[in-house]
Parts: sequence; structure tokens; C-alpha cells
Amino acid sequence: MKETVNGPASHAGAYDRPSASFDCEGHLEVRASAAMSCRRALWYAATGHEPAPPDDAALTVLETGRALEPVVLHAMQRAGWEVTPADATRPTGVVLQLTPMVKVTGHPDATGTPPLFGEGGVIEVKTRGPSAFKRWQTLGAERSHPDSVAQAALYTYGLFGEARDAVIAVMDTGDRAWDHEVIPAERVERALERTREWLTPLGAHHATHGANPAALPERDFEAGSWRCNSCPFLATCLPGDAAESTATPQTGEPEVTDEEARAAVSSYVVAREALREPEGAKRQALDTLKAWMRQRGSAKAELADHTVSLVRSTRYAVNHKKLNALLDAETRREIVTEQTTESVRVS
Repeated sequence: MKETVNGPASHAGAYDRPSASFDCEGHLEVRASAAMSCRRALWYAATGHEPAPPDDAALTVLETGRALEPVVLHAMQRAGWEVTPADATRPTGVVLQLTPMVKVTGHPDATGTPPLFGEGGVIEVKTRGPSAFKRWQTLGAERSHPDSVAQAALYTYGLFGEARDAVIAVMDTGDRAWDHEVIPAERVERALERTREWLTPLGAHHATHGANPAALPERDFEAGSWRCNSCPFLATCLPGDAAESTATPQTGEPEVTDEEARAAVSSYVVAREALREPEGAKRQALDTLKAWMRQRGSAKAELADHTVSLVRSTRYAVNHKKLNALLDAETRREIVTEQTTESVRVS
């Protein structure tokens, strides 16, 4: 019998806690969702430093993600999945003693089994913007969002005490489409071990220094990286000029004044508007010619002293879901490469 997915009730309380703290037994307790975070940030949280409050935009993103979780689970049910969602008011908690000094706690989104066959496992729901959603589909969760895989692995062992297949279900907040990726049990096991290796030095730091807020672990991410810039303890960790700029001009690039930059924006907008109308007319004319060629059943014709051709091209797509299921992250990294370019967008 399928269980009805709970509505978007408030997750306050069980979900809204520090990312790390010290429990009554002296263990360092880390939330599963933050297990792969910067270890210095976890230490700041555990030792009582106040994080910067999220701004309105960040709160909106957080609330949107929470509200859409049951939407994704409903969609999975309609697709034939057997889904048992977490009770939004009294979620089932898991506790996993990861090292002698570190334990991880959290609340899984849901458990379930795929249509027709399969063993029950953890379902971890995430929402991503269009570019992050595409990146996840192309690279796989273990490369694009290893934190999510670690979280699912921790929940799997916390609930079942063993490695099982875990499911990362993701909604594209732009197109409101969802997809899923199955992380095989053996890779869930490896994800747990990577998380244990990540948190072990933090436990050793605690054993050496106690709960000393002034004894800080090293930073794990470069200042100026997106992880560093989005950290709620950034102002504490990097006081003063918190964001060390990575946008300094490269050697040999000319100096550009603010006035020259404003003039460039104006020139770009004028050129874009000048092109917009003829581009629209060109597209409309080509659509008309395509329809005319199809009516004639001909791939080429002479018309108004020009040759008009109906050109067909073939594109090839890779089923990344099957690729991700077959290959581990290390092998896939050799096959699916990632390139970063810079461009300017004016909006």
C-alpha cells in the first residue's frame, strides 16, 4: 500500500539545528547534510560561533527546496515507485557513530523501492537550478554533488546498518522536471568510507584540543571559492575583506575604467536591439520555407534566383543515467570531461 506523501509542512525543529555541536557524552555530533562541509566551519558551529543569518534570497531558496520535496515524491509515486516519506512533523532520526569521537545524525527524506523490482532503500530529494540539474545529469551525483551522495550513504547505514542502493531524486526548478540516479550499494559503501575519512581528522582535533573555540582546524576550501563565499562563518573566518577577490586582471590585460565599462554596456544593448528584429524576421522566413519544402516533398528547389535546401542533421545523445550506473566516479571522470570557460552576459 502506498503511503500518501505529506504536504509541505514546516520542518522547524528537527531540521533547523546547528550543523555541528557537542553532545552530553562529549562526542562531536555532525548533521548528515553537512558531513562533507569545511571542517573549520563545522568547528565554528560546534564551539558556538554565531553564523551569519541567511538573507531573504537564501531563505527563499531553502523554503522552495523543502516545499518541493513532497512534489518530487508524489511524482515518483505516479511513476510506480513505492514511497514511504518522512513524517514532516515527527521525522525518523538516524544516529551513526562514524568514528570514536564523531557521530552523525539526520532525518532521511524518504525510503522506497523502484517500480517492478528492487530492494527498499533511501531516497534523498534535491532541487537544483537548470544549470546544476544539467551538470548532475551529465557528470553524475558522485562528481557534481558528492555531499548528497554522502548524505544518502549515512542515512542508508543509519536506517539499515548495511550498504544498499540509494536513490538521488532531483527536480529541475526551472523546467519543473524530475529525474533520479541510483547509487549502487558498493558505491554507497565507498561514499560512507570517504565521509568517515573526511571527519576522522576533525574527531582527532577534538580529542587533542577539547571544545576550544580558538583552536581552529585548517580551512578545507580556497578563499574565493563558491563553498567559501557561501559559508555562514565567512566573516568570522576571513574578517575584514572576507571575499578575497579572484577576479583580479590577468597580467597584460589593459586597465578599463568604470566609464569605459558603462559605455561598453550601452554599445552592447544598442547592437543587440538592432539585431533582434532582423533575426526574428529571418527565423520566420526560414520556418515558412521549411513548411513549403515539406509540402513539395523535395529537399532542394530553385526559388527567386536562390537554391533552397532542406538540410537534415543528426545529433547523438548519451544516456548519462545508464552511464552513471555502469561506471564509478573515477572511471567516468576519464570519459566525461568538464571544461570551464568565461563569458559575459548582459541582462
